[in-house]
Amino acid sequence: MTSEPSSVAPKKSILLVEDTNTVTALIQIYLMGWKVEFRLARNGREGLALALESPPDLVITDVQMPELDGFGLCAALRSNLKLHDVPVLLVTSLNDEASRQQGRLVGATAFLTKPVSNKELRAQVAALLQLDPEKGTPV
Repeated sequence: MTSEPSSVAPKKSILLVEDTNTVTALIQIYLMGWKVEFRLARNGREGLALALESPPDLVITDVQMPELDGFGLCAALRSNLKLHDVPVLLVTSLNDEASRQQGRLVGATAFLTKPVSNKELRAQVAALLQLDPEKGTPV
């Protein structure tokens, strides 16, 4: 059996690090139908291990999590040569300037406040992965 060349672009890999099942499911639903595949972690320590195993195209992470929070995860990603350039989208219920500043200091690429709307999430993910914000396909 021979395989034919495919003109279909490969799916983008998103590492979703979130300790709340409802938020995990909501983010996956918002991006349903997009050319993305998810790998899931329940805390920053698990997320870092998955990222080291296979670098994702994007990390979407909660900030407030057990074991290693989103700020710590972002700092760890930025300190690793293999993962340094992976965009990180922090999604959190923290809505103060000090938290945003801390996110910038650890190298977050973008920051969204919960509850996140479908439109906001799609716009950020599309910009970070260079996808069409309506269809989730490469531009």
